[in-house]
Amino acid sequence: MRTRRRRNPSSACIRRHPRPLRLPPPAAAASTTAARNATTTRTTATQGTPTGPQIEQVTVTVQQVRSNMQRTPIAVTAISGTALDQSNITQPSDLNGLVPSLSIAKTAGFETNVTIRGVGSQTPENALVSQSGVALYTDGVFIANTISLDQTLFDVDQVEVLRGPQGALYGQSSTGGALVINTKQPELGKFHGILEGSGGNYSMARGRAIINIPVGQHFAVRASFQQYDHSDYAHSTYGFGLDGAQTTAGKVTALWQPVENFSASLTAQWYGATNTGAEQKNILDTTPGARRVAQDYPSRFNLHTQLYHLNLNWHLPWATLTSVTAYQHLNNFLQMSSSRYNYDALGYYDNDAAWQTTMHTYTEELSLHSTGHGPLSWTGGVFLLGQRSNQFVAEFKGSTPPDPLSFLVPSDIMTNPPSNLSYGNKTTVSRFTVAPYVQFTYNITPKLHLTGGARYNYDHFAHYDGNFSAFGSSSLSNSFKTSEPTWKAELDYDLSHDNMLYFDVATGYKPGGVNGNPDSKVVGLNFQPERNTTFELGSKNMFFNQNLRLNFAAFFSKYHNMQYIENDPYPYAYGIANIPNTEMWGLESEATWLTLGGRLRFDGNLTLEDGRIASHYRAIDTIAQQTVYANNAACAYGGQYYNPACWAAVEAAASNLNGNTPPQMPHVQGSISAAYTWDVPYGKLLTRIQYIYRGPLQSRVYNNPLYDHTPAYNLWNFYASYKPDHMHWLFAVTCSNLSNFAGVNSRYTDPYGSGQTVEQYVPPRQIFGTVSYSF
Repeated sequence: MRTRRRRNPSSACIRRHPRPLRLPPPAAAASTTAARNATTTRTTATQGTPTGPQIEQVTVTVQQVRSNMQRTPIAVTAISGTALDQSNITQPSDLNGLVPSLSIAKTAGFETNVTIRGVGSQTPENALVSQSGVALYTDGVFIANTISLDQTLFDVDQVEVLRGPQGALYGQSSTGGALVINTKQPELGKFHGILEGSGGNYSMARGRAIINIPVGQHFAVRASFQQYDHSDYAHSTYGFGLDGAQTTAGKVTALWQPVENFSASLTAQWYGATNTGAEQKNILDTTPGARRVAQDYPSRFNLHTQLYHLNLNWHLPWATLTSVTAYQHLNNFLQMSSSRYNYDALGYYDNDAAWQTTMHTYTEELSLHSTGHGPLSWTGGVFLLGQRSNQFVAEFKGSTPPDPLSFLVPSDIMTNPPSNLSYGNKTTVSRFTVAPYVQFTYNITPKLHLTGGARYNYDHFAHYDGNFSAFGSSSLSNSFKTSEPTWKAELDYDLSHDNMLYFDVATGYKPGGVNGNPDSKVVGLNFQPERNTTFELGSKNMFFNQNLRLNFAAFFSKYHNMQYIENDPYPYAYGIANIPNTEMWGLESEATWLTLGGRLRFDGNLTLEDGRIASHYRAIDTIAQQTVYANNAACAYGGQYYNPACWAAVEAAASNLNGNTPPQMPHVQGSISAAYTWDVPYGKLLTRIQYIYRGPLQSRVYNNPLYDHTPAYNLWNFYASYKPDHMHWLFAVTCSNLSNFAGVNSRYTDPYGSGQTVEQYVPPRQIFGTVSYSF
C-alpha cells in the first residue's frame, strides 16, 4: 500500500527538485515501475483515515530526471509496457490515436514517419542524409536514424512522448518533439523472471523469456529475449505473400553498484528481422479485397541492428554526474517493386532489386544535474555524435517483358551497367555533431517557477554521391555545416497541490544537409535546417480526491524551412528543398477517471488541430513531372535527359502550395478505453475495451485530392486477463482491430521515378492468447 506523506500546509506547493535519472538506484527503479504498472493507488489522508483508491502517480524522465508527470510542466504522455501489450502495440506505428497530436505513418513500405503537431519528416527514402523531426531515445541513447523505428517494441518499461520542440535538453531532431523509450533494468538483490508464450491467427507466435539474476549485493544481470513471428497479412495474385514477419530481439544489461552513490550499467541489445515486404496497394489496382494485390515482383525486408551503451551515474555532494556512451550499427536490405503493380497493367516494370543501407554511429552525452538544494536547480551537458553511412541502390526499369535475369545485380554494375538499369547509386555520408546545453529552474515563490534553457547545435556533413545507369554516370563530393542555437522559456504556477498552469515558448532544430544530385536543374545541392518555434499554454489537474485527471494543452507553432522532397525537371535529380513558412495550431486533452471503488477506469484523449502553408511557394510534384514527360513533345525520345524545353515545361507545371494543409496532421483524432476488474472465483478478471479514431489527413504538401487524401479510420480493441489468487500464472486474450477494418494508415506517392500512389493498411484483426508465468 502506497501512502501519501503528511505535508506542511505552508510548503505544499513548493516544487521538489527531481532526482537525476540516467540509471536510478535499484530501489527507486523498482518503486517507480510498480507505480506505473499499478491500476490504482490507495492513500492515507493527513489524519490517517484511508481515502480509497486513487489514480496512480506516473513518473516520467523527460527532463533527464525522474519527476511526477503531473508536476512536470511539459506536454507529455506516458504509456506503460503493460498497456502496450494490452493494446497489442508491437511497433511505434500502432501508437496512432493513443497520444494527442501524434501521427505515425508507414512510408514507402519500409520507413516509419513520426509526426507530432504536424512536424516530422517529409523526406521519405532519405534516411541517409535527412533526420526525423521527432527525436528517438532509448535508455538515454539518441537513435540517429529513422529505419530503427521499424523494430518491434520489446522489454519496454514505459514509452514517453514529448509534444512540441525541446529547445535545450533534446535539441537537434526534436523539431516536433521526442519519443523516449525506457526499457526495464536490472534489480539488485532480487531473483525473478518471466516465461511467456502467445499464439493466435495468422500463425502468430511470440515467445518471451526474462530473468533477473543478482550476483552478490552489488551486481545484477537482466537478460530478456523475444521471438515474434506471424504469417503474411496480404497476398499477391502472382503467388507470393506480403506483410509477414520473423523477428528476434535480445537484450542483456549488467548493473554494478559498488557504493550507494555510484552505479554503472552496460547494455548489449540486438534485433533481427527477415520479413516479406510491406503490402503497398497501388490505387490503380482493382484486385478485390484490401489484403490482395496484383504486384508481380516480390518484396522483402531485412533489418539487423545492434546497440551497445554504458550508462554511468555518480552522485556527488553538490550534483550528479551522468555519462551515456553508445555505439549503434544498422544493416538494412530492401528489395521491392517500385511500381507496386505489374507489367501487364502498366506496360512497363520498375523494380528495386537491391537497396542496401549501413550505418555506424558513436554518441557520447555527459551531463551534470544539481542536487536541488535551495530555490535553483540546473542541468548542463554536452552531446557528441559521429556517424558514417553507406548506401547502394540498383533500380531496373523497362518497357519490354522482363525475365528473371532482368533484375540480377552483377558485380561490375557500376562500370558495366545493364541496359535496363535506370538508376544506380553509391553514397557515403559522414556526420559530426557537437551540442552543449544548459537548463535551470528557479522557484520565484513557493508557487511560481521559472525554467529557461539553451542549446548550441553544430553539425558537419561530408557527402560523396556516385550515380550510374545505362545512360551514363556522374559523381559529386560536397560538404555542409550548420550551427544553430535553440532555447526554451517556461513559467508555471501551482494553483494548488493538484492543479497547475504553465506557459512555454520553445524552439526546435533539425540539421540541413547535402543533396546527391549533380544533374539537377532546380533543386539545390544543399538544403537548409528546419526551425520550429512553439507557444504553448497548458494545465494539469487532479480532482475528486485524485480520482479524475484532466490535462490540457493549446499550441501555436511557426515552422520555418520545412524539409520536403522536391522533384527536378531532370530525371532522378530530385532532392530535399525547404518551404519557408508554415503555421500550425491545436488543442489537446487527456483524461483518466477512476470510479466504483477503483474497479472501473476510463482513459481517453482528444486532439483538434489544423495548419496551413503560409508562404507563396512553388514546388514540382512528381505527378506533374510525369504528366509533362508523357505529353509534352519536347520530352519525346528521351528529351527529359537533354532538352531544355522539356525542363522548362516541367518547371512551369510547379504548383503554388500557399494555404495547403501540412502533411500527417489529422484535424481530429483520439481514443477512449474502459477497464473493469471483476472478483471471480479463485482470482481476478480484468476486461478492457478500447476505441481509436484517426481522422483524415493529407499525405503530402501538394494536397492533391486524387493522390494525397488519406481517409479516416476507427479501430476497436479488446483485452481480458485472469490472474489466479496466490499463483504466479497469468492468462490473457487479446483482440485488436475487432471489426477487421482495413483502415488506411498512409498514402505514399513515389517521387523517385515511378510516380505511383499506394496505400498501406493497419494490421487486420488479430486474436491471440497469452500464458505467462512469473517466478
